[in-house]
Amino acid sequence: MREAVEPVERQRIGVAGGHGFYPAPHRYALYLTPRRADALRVAVTVRLLGLGETLAVVPLEGPGTPAYENLRCAYEATRRHYAGPLTVPALCDRWTGRVVSNHTPDILRDLHGRFGPAETAECGACALRPAALAAETDRLEAEWDFTGAVPGTGPLDAVAARLRREPYVCGERLTAADVDAWSALVALGALPETGGTPHEALARHSGREVLTAWARGLAGRPAFKEALAEAYGVA
Repeated sequence: MREAVEPVERQRIGVAGGHGFYPAPHRYALYLTPRRADALRVAVTVRLLGLGETLAVVPLEGPGTPAYENLRCAYEATRRHYAGPLTVPALCDRWTGRVVSNHTPDILRDLHGRFGPAETAECGACALRPAALAAETDRLEAEWDFTGAVPGTGPLDAVAARLRREPYVCGERLTAADVDAWSALVALGALPETGGTPHEALARHSGREVLTAWARGLAGRPAFKEALAEAYGVA
C-alpha cells in the first residue's frame, strides 16, 4: 500500500462525461491508510463538511484483511488484470465496485464541491474552499509534499509567518489550507502523542513554537481530534 504519486484512476464525481458517478448518499467509500498526511487531510475534511453519514471511511490495514481485499477487487474491476500497488487515498464506488479516483486533490475538491458542506457545529455552512481564496489555497497546497510529508523550509516559513499575524493560514477563517498545513505538521511530528519525533525540517525551524502551538490548538477541535484518534490511535 502506498499513497498515490501518479494517479491510477482520475475520474470525478458529477462531472460531465457520461461515466455516471454522481453524489448519492452511501454510494462511495474512502480507503485511507493510517498515519499518512493525505489520509489525515481527507479524514478531517469529511468531518468538517459533515459527510460522515454520507461516505464510508475505511481504514486500510495489511494484506488479507477485508478492507484490503475489497480495495484490491476494486482496482481489478477498474483495470483488467491490474497488478500494481493499491494506492491510497482511494475513492471507490460501491455500486459498481470500481475505483473512481486515487488523486487526492480531486477527491478533496469533489467532497466539497459535489457533495457540499452540511450544517455542522464546527464548520456551519462555511466553505472550506471559498472562491475568493481558491487560487491562494491551491498555491499553498502545491508547496507541501504530502506523499513524503517532508517539505523544504518554504511552506513552513510561509505558514509560520501567516500564523504570527492571523489565527488561520488564510486569515480569520478556517479553510482547506489549514487542513493541509495541520496534516503535514502532524506527519512531521508536531504532536508528541502520535509517537514520533519531530522531523529535522520542523525541529530546527525558527517558527517551530508557533507551528506546534497552532497544531495543538486545532488538534483539540472535534473534526481534527477524531481524525487524529482514528489515524494514530490517540485517545
